[in-house]
Amino acid sequence: MIFTNPAFLWGLLAVLIPIAVHLLNFHRYRTVYFSNVARLQELHTESRRSSNLHRWLLLAARILAIVFLVLAFARPVIPDRDSTTRSGNTVVSVFIDNSFSMESTSQQGSLIDEAVRKARELVTAYGVGDRYQLLTSDLTGVQMRWLSRDEFLEALDEVKPSAASPLLSDVVRRQQAFMAASGAANRHAYVISDFQRSTADLDALPSDSLALVTLVPLQGTEADNIFIDTLVLDAPAYFKGGSIAVEATVRNSGSRDAEKVPLKLLVGGHERALATVDVPTGASAKVLLRFATDTAGWLDGCVTIEDYPVTFDDSYHFALLVGESITMLELHGGTPNTALARLFADDSTVSLRTATHLPSSLADISFIVLNEVPELPSGEQQQLAAWVADGGTELVIPQPGLPSWSSSTVRANSIDYDNILFRGVFSATSDEMELPTVHGHYTALPTVHYPLSTIISLADNSSFLAVSPSGAGRIYCFSTPLRDEYTDFTSQALFVPTLYNMALYSRPQPVPCHTLGGSDPIVLQGSYNLGAPPQLTALDADFSTIPDVRRVGDRYMLVPHGELTEAGIYTLGNEHLAFNHPRRESLMEFLTPDEVADGIEDRYGYSVVANAGRHLGDTRRARDGGRSLWWLCILLALLALASETAIIKLTANR
Repeated sequence: MIFTNPAFLWGLLAVLIPIAVHLLNFHRYRTVYFSNVARLQELHTESRRSSNLHRWLLLAARILAIVFLVLAFARPVIPDRDSTTRSGNTVVSVFIDNSFSMESTSQQGSLIDEAVRKARELVTAYGVGDRYQLLTSDLTGVQMRWLSRDEFLEALDEVKPSAASPLLSDVVRRQQAFMAASGAANRHAYVISDFQRSTADLDALPSDSLALVTLVPLQGTEADNIFIDTLVLDAPAYFKGGSIAVEATVRNSGSRDAEKVPLKLLVGGHERALATVDVPTGASAKVLLRFATDTAGWLDGCVTIEDYPVTFDDSYHFALLVGESITMLELHGGTPNTALARLFADDSTVSLRTATHLPSSLADISFIVLNEVPELPSGEQQQLAAWVADGGTELVIPQPGLPSWSSSTVRANSIDYDNILFRGVFSATSDEMELPTVHGHYTALPTVHYPLSTIISLADNSSFLAVSPSGAGRIYCFSTPLRDEYTDFTSQALFVPTLYNMALYSRPQPVPCHTLGGSDPIVLQGSYNLGAPPQLTALDADFSTIPDVRRVGDRYMLVPHGELTEAGIYTLGNEHLAFNHPRRESLMEFLTPDEVADGIEDRYGYSVVANAGRHLGDTRRARDGGRSLWWLCILLALLALASETAIIKLTANR
């Protein structure tokens, strides 16, 4: 026999109370005075032995009543051969999946309501003295605490749908860690979920030899869902008066083809584009929406569709920073580059300046070209290095004739089409494409001290154009001067997108949209006074919070901690951030109970409730095995109290 709540055995010390009372009253006598004894009845004397027997029986009844009552709270169990119950206290961690997919309906209502009912059934199989944890998809810090049975039942009333959708392995790992910290001998975890395929990573479930994990799959009615899966705004920069293309991917996870699904593009709350799309079942389709930018600053946009009953993924928000123009500085050794002047002379997007020395401030400059510049003074070198490390872009066009210079004529033979400079430039590639030829070049690029990545390579395996990261910025480097006597590159069609995209991508663009529930730091555009932390405020809702903003080098980072739960546009200082719900919940594909059972077949400590209609308390009793004797202890305690009452009455009547 074992005790599941052995701490209550300290209550056995209470038997000292009746023993002490018995010993104090054992030799206690009273003297009674009578003024008139004429009418007293005849007294029957009782032997001393009989009197002591009644006292000992009364003491035994009181002791037994206390002993059996204490044993009932200690919950004695006679374990079966395969029982999982251990001697010691018990903790129970219950996870209720309250993600959006649990809003699906079943015969008993929504799956969330059914999960709450299952949790209520579960506590009937445990004792009042056990400790409980209620965990939901939000995984908030306030849920990392133990509750009494009554507190647990009250907390169940607060379970509401949530945008969070954690992986199953993360949930179980958190349950096991929290139960292990309690030091309890019996650790029981329950996961009540619809086991969506996108989050039910059964292969990654952790193992814990002291924890028992019961998976409770709930099955609802199938629901078709059409949703916006992704948005792509693939442009190097956004400028006033330009045109922006938004590519939306619409996905159909339902069982029927969808025809003429309408899409709307809203910018600043106004409708800017419309489109329709046909999406076959189980497939996706891309839709291109365009709009013109007529103002500079932040633009808040959203692509929407209408689809029921699942609606949380019908919108996708984005925020863009539209600028006026890019300032480009050509630092030359005495003669400006004529090819650069021709390319950017009449361009309204890129403003080209020329100089022979760096200006005192580089704050308004995004792109600097060092065109055959002799060695810079040390002060300017440090100024330029700091500017690049803070996010600037530098292009080095070398002088000829320095060490490692080769006068041979070599033709370029390959291009890295995946490089950001050529993203969207080529609709197709061909071996017949005209590539530059050089009549003298550097076989090594000594001007850059970081690892180089070749963008255009020459036939002798050296680089014609390479790039190197430097802090938050990058350094491009040609291996030959951009003059006609050294290369024909400036007269080719490839010259324009290469140099133009260098300028456009030189301005770091904020990420147009983020995903709720993420933990990766978000790079901010502005500067912040951390002594007076800024507020993160919803643009179209009554919500505000103080986020975790940190300074890392010369940049500021926002570190999410799950403060945001609603999709939309948020403001932080002067910048805008767009957040969207993760799309893992959008795929309405679920594991069956048999598939869940097969997935944990070889994992110790895991079990599955295959019949969701069965009372969960009965499932727990059947799993743990053993004969519980608490009810017998209660019965014996009542019998002892009844015996005490009978003995008292019998003694009084004699």
